[in-house]
Amino acid sequence: MTKFLDADIDFKPEKISYMGNIYESLKMFEHTIIRPEPGDQEILLMHEWETHLMKAHADFVCEMGGDILEIGFGMGISADFIQKNNPRSHTIIEIHPQIIEKAKEWAKDKPNVTILEGDWVKILPTLTEGSIRVTTRKFDGIFYDAISTPLGWDFHEQVPDLFHPHLKANTRMSHWNPLDFPGSVCKFMNHPKYTITFDEININPPTDSSVYSCLGDIYYMPRIFLNE
Repeated sequence: MTKFLDADIDFKPEKISYMGNIYESLKMFEHTIIRPEPGDQEILLMHEWETHLMKAHADFVCEMGGDILEIGFGMGISADFIQKNNPRSHTIIEIHPQIIEKAKEWAKDKPNVTILEGDWVKILPTLTEGSIRVTTRKFDGIFYDAISTPLGWDFHEQVPDLFHPHLKANTRMSHWNPLDFPGSVCKFMNHPKYTITFDEININPPTDSSVYSCLGDIYYMPRIFLNE
């Protein structure tokens, strides 16, 4: 089975992808006889078709300005739109070594950008601010787009609780949402700490990729707010 972190990313102008198995880290298969076919398909990580959706996500999470956290760099589409909103700081956490190098190159002329390398689940709890009185670092906006990587699947349901310590009262949050109905793959629906609404965006997704197979003709972009 091709492991995502060892996989060679195919960088093309219109998309990035790798050959592997998007189910490789799903715990549900660990103790079953039924397992997905290993490493025999192109896994799409991002496509330029998502550009207008990335703009919508970026504009929303940047509504309060300030400090923005982005999990997953991909092709840098959402990162470009976040930068156009002129945030005070823009922190990006990326795990794949090849994409990290692309992110570093992109960030060379952007002094407000910090690239953090590694697993966001491990990195996020370590983010602090202050020297005399050290506190958990909080952000004004968060965009989570690690859903197309296999290393993200087992952590989607933990996202609301992992984010919570890093939120301000008015933080704007959103995530890539591959559903054809107003729901949240990251378990924000009916969560006691959050309120979630959706922008309905008309779309016409590509039909030649399984990544978009769950989408219909409307994209439900999550707008997530802290209840407290």
